[in-house]
Amino acid sequence: MRAPSKHDQCQAMLDILVEGFMRDDVPAYREACAWLRDFADQKNIEQGRVLRGSNWYTLQEFAALRERNRMHALEGWQRRLKNDR
Repeated sequence: MRAPSKHDQCQAMLDILVEGFMRDDVPAYREACAWLRDFADQKNIEQGRVLRGSNWYTLQEFAALRERNRMHALEGWQRRLKNDR
């Protein structure tokens, strides 16, 4: 017998998640949620994504986000300096 693939494991956890929800089996539901969350996090990490807040970004997206935030902060400082004069 072959070892279950990641796809088979995910499908089994999704089935447990649905069954746990439908039968109000909170412990099984929580365990399936935690496993699926950890699996998704691992896949994101393997693909080189970084977590910021509760969102995953590629390195290019993250660099663009940092630059945009830096520009907004700079504009805010410039407005404050202009208003203080």
